[in-house]
Amino acid sequence: MSIKTKIVTAATALTVIAGLGAASTLTANAATPKCGQACADFYSRAFGTGSVLDTLKQAARVGQPTALARASRASKGEDFGVDGLGRVRDFYRAGLLPGGLNALYGNLYVYEIEYTPGGSPSDLCLGVGTAPGAGTPVVLEPCGMNVKTIWIFDPEPTSTGTYYALLSAAISRNFNHPYALTALRPGFPLVTAQLVTSGSVRTHQLWSAQQGVLPAS
Repeated sequence: MSIKTKIVTAATALTVIAGLGAASTLTANAATPKCGQACADFYSRAFGTGSVLDTLKQAARVGQPTALARASRASKGEDFGVDGLGRVRDFYRAGLLPGGLNALYGNLYVYEIEYTPGGSPSDLCLGVGTAPGAGTPVVLEPCGMNVKTIWIFDPEPTSTGTYYALLSAAISRNFNHPYALTALRPGFPLVTAQLVTSGSVRTHQLWSAQQGVLPAS
């Protein structure tokens, strides 16, 4: 049985991230026009909107690595849709997430981020193939099958707007030190790394998104 048929409630997609585009000046070109408003372009605070979430070779296969790549309207590899699934507490009540996560993050929203090249669902989502750890690759995994494709959006206000740490819901212990989606630098595979509270590494773990095709620079 899939996650989506077991959760207690569901939230509307993009209820949290719809307003994130104000976090910085948008100067990139991302998401193909065919995907349009159905797509969301994710970018790291460390590198700005010029580099966005990408599947690199645009391959829709399990285990396909992801990275930040130069924003381009011609690249279907940058087309992602966001599916709001509810809150951490809903998943805890459904027996899908442990109490340790619920105690710390119960009121936060959880999402799947699906690769949708040209607006076509691939049924593959951003996730981890194994339990997240230091340097675990973030790859495409089947959507809706288990918590390895579920991300907890943890908001953090900054001087340039609100960004989000994307925490992997696939952890089973050490909940005070979760593993988050981390961008080392553009072109390098995305990984999970233990969430830090301050310093330059922190900016590599903060994300924002713009819905739809970003305006030309």
